[in-house]
Amino acid sequence: MDALRLVAALAVLLFHFTARDHSRWGEATHTAFPHLSVLTAYGYAGVHLFFVVSGFVVALSARGRSVGHFLASRISRLYPAYWAAVLLTAALRWAVPGLGEREPWHVLVNLTMFQDLVGVPRVDGVYWTLWVEWQFYLLLVVGIVVGLTRRRVLAAALWVPLVCTALVLLVPASAGVVTLLGYAPLFAAGVVLHVVHRDGPSARRWLLLALTTAQAVLLAWVHQAPAIDRIATGHHVSRPVLAVVVLGCVLAVAATALVPAVRDVDLRVLTWLGTLTYPLYLTHEYVGWALIGALHPLTGRWATLALATGVCLVLAWALHRLVERPFQRPFRAWLEQRLTTGGAPTPS
Repeated sequence: MDALRLVAALAVLLFHFTARDHSRWGEATHTAFPHLSVLTAYGYAGVHLFFVVSGFVVALSARGRSVGHFLASRISRLYPAYWAAVLLTAALRWAVPGLGEREPWHVLVNLTMFQDLVGVPRVDGVYWTLWVEWQFYLLLVVGIVVGLTRRRVLAAALWVPLVCTALVLLVPASAGVVTLLGYAPLFAAGVVLHVVHRDGPSARRWLLLALTTAQAVLLAWVHQAPAIDRIATGHHVSRPVLAVVVLGCVLAVAATALVPAVRDVDLRVLTWLGTLTYPLYLTHEYVGWALIGALHPLTGRWATLALATGVCLVLAWALHRLVERPFQRPFRAWLEQRLTTGGAPTPS
């Protein structure tokens, strides 16, 4: 699962560097990388993979916990690296011409992670997924309050995606207001896989997984393919191909969670690589674009792409080592003291 998360982050990185519309190469990305960009345009689906993995992992982390313990876990996991990334990216955007600086008050609001909720411009465009994640967490908080029994979890995995999918199809503008709507089936697929992993398979659970996956594929076809076309250059994204890629995201998580030959692989290097995922995702876009703009006239396209990717990976390691490792545990302990009341966890 750690390796899958890194694959998702690298897919998004390559999408932003070689397929998304930007001028840092001195020409359109599809002109700079005419063949590679055909493939990396589908790197957008790294977000889909992230959401399936999140559904599985966060459902696991919510099991048997109180609201306070769950929120302390999520806040301490997300915020230390995020705060560092916001400040780093804001400083970079002020320092490098052409990246578009943000107002100081925009940066302050971004530090809350809820800038989308109040309509404040993001310091980095990738932060939109974090608000989607928080909407999923809030649903889990409701579940913890009422009790996360298996029956309730599976009922929610059935009805929430159905309602969300119907809203996106019938009222497309709703997906711009409540951004979880277009991605709810992906989280639900991850949650169902968690139940199968924990309690074993059954015909109903497989059917529910197939239903949530079908909705995720349908929304990718109808809703997300046009969104990719709007921000990528030169290539029209094939809806059937994107549908297959999204299906592959669910199958990859299913294999990682359920197939013993894959699930039981326990290599420390995979865990270490997984630690790079979140800081890499948070910082790669503007750091990479700044490096591309500065280096490509000197080193050429391919060497610049390799150097930008390598620097982003090193920066991700530095953020993990210098920010996440020293601060997450004490921050979590501090939060638990203030958010928990000592009550028993909710039944699971």
